[in-house]
Amino acid sequence: MSRYLPITDFRARRKVLVRSDFGLAEKRQPPPSDPIEENVWRSIVTLPDDVAIRTSNHHGKALAQLDELSSAWIFSTRLAPYRESMSPVMLDANDEIQAALYNCLAGYYRFSVGGMRNVLELVAIGCWAEVCGKKKEFRDWRKGKLQLGLGTACDGLIAGAASLESHLKSTVNDTLFAHKNSAARGIAMQGGYVRRIFSGLSEFAHSRPNYNDSHFRESNGPIYVKSAFNHVAWIHFETIAIAYVLAIIARPKVRISPAFRGLFADTKRVRSRVVRAAFLHLT
Repeated sequence: MSRYLPITDFRARRKVLVRSDFGLAEKRQPPPSDPIEENVWRSIVTLPDDVAIRTSNHHGKALAQLDELSSAWIFSTRLAPYRESMSPVMLDANDEIQAALYNCLAGYYRFSVGGMRNVLELVAIGCWAEVCGKKKEFRDWRKGKLQLGLGTACDGLIAGAASLESHLKSTVNDTLFAHKNSAARGIAMQGGYVRRIFSGLSEFAHSRPNYNDSHFRESNGPIYVKSAFNHVAWIHFETIAIAYVLAIIARPKVRISPAFRGLFADTKRVRSRVVRAAFLHLT
């Protein structure tokens, strides 16, 4: 039998924003026109609410770190004029980061990973357009006139970030953008790290066998699974780190947020040597 949280728990009551909380808002908010019935509300929110409470009971530190990175990310979008390629994709990526964090909190683990896939692809395309001078292609893509993907971005950045790729190859025997090579072995066969992590994220995004929520939870609805949260949280940290490296490649003079310096210094959150090496080389 479900029960209410004690009123002393700050999570027991919901807050709603008022007009003064918004930068732009209508002068008067209309009264409710079609209120939801209680049983419908409970049907929709009880399970994810339960997961959110259980998750936040046991993962407060990780949630705080992810929230801090989200705030630092949105601040980074303001450090260059909107007319360049990175600002619009970083704004779009921020929406994905925030939604992915909420889905992870509420137990929708696969959707959370899918959002991080979108983050990586968006920022890679923006980085490619900025570094390789593909402004027209970028504008056409933004208007829906041209299809672009992560593969195109990585192909261009092999040359666009050639000095970084050479440094990574000589220091950690890895790359960010290299092509997949069927004749090679190990890492080289799978391509650069950006391609490899994107391939893994795509398994979740397409809900392939062993990469869907039922596999995570062994349940037909959201439930809290400690191992699933830990794995998805690591995917968040790793993907945000890669995306930030892409942002630095496109904006070499950007001021690095302390939140991101702390992220790259933490080998439990950013496990990939190549991503940490790229950050150190660029900064």
